[in-house]
Amino acid sequence: MVGKTENYFWQALERKDCHKPGGWYSRTQVMEEKTQAELAYKELSHRILIQEIAPKDRIVEQVWSKKLGVNRAAIRESLTRLQGEGMVYPGPRRGYFVSEMTEKEIHEIREVREMIETAAFAFACQRATTKQLKEIEATCNDLSNFIKKEYFAAAHEADLRFHQLLIIAANNRRLVDLYQRSHIPLFQRRAAQARIHPEDFLQTDKEHRQILEALKKKEVGKGIAHLKNHFNRGERDA
Repeated sequence: MVGKTENYFWQALERKDCHKPGGWYSRTQVMEEKTQAELAYKELSHRILIQEIAPKDRIVEQVWSKKLGVNRAAIRESLTRLQGEGMVYPGPRRGYFVSEMTEKEIHEIREVREMIETAAFAFACQRATTKQLKEIEATCNDLSNFIKKEYFAAAHEADLRFHQLLIIAANNRRLVDLYQRSHIPLFQRRAAQARIHPEDFLQTDKEHRQILEALKKKEVGKGIAHLKNHFNRGERDA
């Protein structure tokens, strides 16, 4: 059974063993297949977003079936779904590979993230709870610790989590749903270099803390300016 991924948007669905009568598929079995496929989809999409599975990496059915504790049919179904969303593409020998963003796609992602997250920040200045502010600060601390220990895969996770929590702090369910369904990735093209050069992460840590400080002080204009600078650097360095 796969462990639960630290993710504030979803909880991984857990599989349940069931008796399998011979011959016909029962309703329980059909639901089991759907649950496995949904789990595989959510886990793979999340791992792509945090760059645990890097651009151009091949997703091997057998490997991920074992890692996630699901059958290969569930992996195939999730890959078909991810292909439809542009997150993977088919390659040689019926394999699937993680898509790499073009310069145009990177620019479009920057624009979308800027629109959504600056709006979320303005709402969060009015609505964020003390608990939510503490969660965002804890995530900043996690990022700092991961950088010091050179846990760069975990640092990507903390980076993504910071932005997710910022959206959640707007306390608008529709906005959260929109962000979740959009599968907006981190700027990813320099993922390999970022693992070697932690100064990229150190700058990210500094910018996150500037954004958090503005949020605590409810300084909407300053926080939005920090966010825009953060996104512009992400696009420029990608």
